[in-house]
Amino acid sequence: MNNHDGFLCLFGATGDLAGNKILPALLQWREAGMPLKRIWCLGRRPLDTAGYLAFIEDKGSIRLDPWLRERIEYHRLEFNEGEGYRALARRIHERGFSRDTQRLFFLAVKPEAFVSIAHQLHAAELVIPGHPSHRLMLEKPFGDSLKSADAIQQQLMHLLTEEQLFRIDHYLGKEMIRNILTIRFANRLFSESWHGGAIDRVEVTSIETAGVEERLEYYDQAGAINDMVQSHLLQMVALVAMAAPENFDPDSIRTAKIDTLNHLRIDPQDRQVVGQYAGYREQRPESTTETAVEAVLRVDTPQWAGTRFILRTGKKLVEKRTEIRLYYRPTQLCVSCAETVQAQANQLVIEVFPSEGVQLQFNSKTPGYEYDTEQVVAEYCHSCRMIGNKPEAYVKLLKDAWEGDKTLFAGFAELQAQWRIADAIRAACRKGGLVIYPPGAPTVLQANSQHEPPTMPVA
Repeated sequence: MNNHDGFLCLFGATGDLAGNKILPALLQWREAGMPLKRIWCLGRRPLDTAGYLAFIEDKGSIRLDPWLRERIEYHRLEFNEGEGYRALARRIHERGFSRDTQRLFFLAVKPEAFVSIAHQLHAAELVIPGHPSHRLMLEKPFGDSLKSADAIQQQLMHLLTEEQLFRIDHYLGKEMIRNILTIRFANRLFSESWHGGAIDRVEVTSIETAGVEERLEYYDQAGAINDMVQSHLLQMVALVAMAAPENFDPDSIRTAKIDTLNHLRIDPQDRQVVGQYAGYREQRPESTTETAVEAVLRVDTPQWAGTRFILRTGKKLVEKRTEIRLYYRPTQLCVSCAETVQAQANQLVIEVFPSEGVQLQFNSKTPGYEYDTEQVVAEYCHSCRMIGNKPEAYVKLLKDAWEGDKTLFAGFAELQAQWRIADAIRAACRKGGLVIYPPGAPTVLQANSQHEPPTMPVA
């Protein structure tokens, strides 16, 4: 068999992630020539394959086409019970798959289940340590701190190798996140001004209007720092701030990102702020879980001397928006030797959601006889060029994992650096207490300064 005859095993197949993201991604991948011969959907619900297909279609808006439906089989198992895995191995063998068949295991489950599942896969010989075609995709978060991440990694390394692990950050599969390196390095306009001498600050923002809703159980344990900052926001910072890699191979890009993450520091001159939207404790009394964060970091390298990196995320805020905004340092326009005009700072905005594209805000002379200036905007809409359904980030991640391309996956050294920074932000935020902000606030920091809401200690 070749890599067009392999299979996927999806753990957590009855969950929201599977129904809302992974199966729709498989549907898009199928339309683009998906090579999988069989897809085993694994869960604890007492269902057969027909019941599972009905369940997953009723759960969301997805409608699976006949080609994909024929390749899906449901298999019931408990994550920590060996017999279910042995039965799965028998089914796989009966379908004609050999020991060397290419296979991908997608663990869309809580991180505390990672080691148990890996152990059972190893015991059932479904995953052979070091086999290049046996791979695990692990959905975030990988632990809940640097200490717990180290513990998970040590246990997994007894069962398989680092080369077999693909740690997902689905933001890295998004079109405009993947476009960052092209914008930076394929345009001299930007590449020669991509440093602290030209850029005053970089704001990485991912905010939303929704609350925790059905994710309450998970979110109250994780909080905004673990859910968003440790993974998505720090990965975006790394892509923006990394030095030029030696080449664009996965290892070179990962090395450049790790170097940047290792030079990230809390800015001691700025306050790190965490908040919780008013009404959250009606669902979780006495909870001190943060639902919003604003952190200020510095990259301790000559390239970024003097530049602040502001990370901002939160729930129940004024709008749903994800973007990277670079504020250039203001300059002056010399009209004559005796007169100067202060020009507004240029801005470059990489829009990730709701639209995908780029905005460049620059200065121009207003029409007329005088040298008055105004700021104008040049816009490029990336998502406008996509015909039909927009590509789902998980399609790219699944394809890359299948092909063994780790460019968009976090290595463990990256993860360690990200947890070090997240833990430092958490420690710094404890000093200021937890801001209680009103739903619809622009940001937790502005809510704090304008309305002076109450604070309480952070656990």
